Amino acid sequence: MLPGGVPIAAGANGNGVGGDAPDDLELQRPRPTEKYWSDYRDWQTHHPSAIECFDRFRAAAVGKLLTVFLDYDGTISPIVSQPDRAFMSDEMRAAVRRVAALYPTAIISGRSREKVYDFVQIPELYYAGSHGLDIAGPVAAEDGSVSLREMEFQPAPWAPLVMDAVYSACVEAITDIPGATVDHNKFCVSVHYRNCESKDWGRVKAVVDKCVAEDPARLKQAEGRKVFEVKPRVAWDKGKALSYLLGSLGLEGKIARGEVLSLYFGDDQTDEDAFHELMGFKSNTGCGVIVSSVPKPSNAVYSLRDPAEVLTFLNSIAELAEQGVTQGMRTVPSSGSSTAVNSM
Repeated sequence: MLPGGVPIAAGANGNGVGGDAPDDLELQRPRPTEKYWSDYRDWQTHHPSAIECFDRFRAAAVGKLLTVFLDYDGTISPIVSQPDRAFMSDEMRAAVRRVAALYPTAIISGRSREKVYDFVQIPELYYAGSHGLDIAGPVAAEDGSVSLREMEFQPAPWAPLVMDAVYSACVEAITDIPGATVDHNKFCVSVHYRNCESKDWGRVKAVVDKCVAEDPARLKQAEGRKVFEVKPRVAWDKGKALSYLLGSLGLEGKIARGEVLSLYFGDDQTDEDAFHELMGFKSNTGCGVIVSSVPKPSNAVYSLRDPAEVLTFLNSIAELAEQGVTQGMRTVPSSGSSTAVNSM
């Protein structure tokens, strides 16, 4: 059992993997909503800059294995008006690859797993698409090449077929809303209104409301940065995906001994689910980092302004392992191996 309460290879309802019906549970994550700052600098007294306070972070990380979890959009790539143009920079790709060679590293995104991989193109990572509903990890072939293999756990195996119908309905419904677009993320559907006039935002939301209302037993709605989402109604989110990945890495012993420090970097409301999960970890073993240039309510410990600062911080934590300050671990097993990690 992991700090977040997720048994390894078990469903969110505790009944194991599989099944063709949704779980009967739903996570109720408390999210901060009240303003508690006067300006950005005051907000940073609650969420200090991870760069300005790196010495403090370093002291907490000494001797520990870091596990690194990253959102994609707005965290390691810029927020752009066209979601299919959200390319990460070559410098960011090099930094993520450098970190992944030293620490277990995963990307947990609302995008489909395949779309995220197409952007990142680093097979040594773990990828969790659709807010953690679709997970794959790296595996090495005999010739040394690395590819991704889907992990056995599946919290909502019925969802892709349902989302096919949701996608079709949403595409048809937004045809007369200028600027609205729809993405099929396999286990969820995203309806974007970033390029819509503000007077049409309510119309976009009404489209999503209608889809969810037609199948409330299996569907629920979520909201991100200028996007409404239709998701399967299961007790699963980015936080539970984080804990599941930690379990699949075989780190229970190290976690119990306080030898692991798990980091999650994100910029959106859905990332608060991961920040909240980390709050349940033992003292100094879980740390959320919110990426934002404007103050907003958050459960994160530290802050970074933008992907450029994320790039700086990633290179800094890579240096910690290279200098022997933190532990390192390779996470690419052989194709015939039953374990997910090989220690360095």
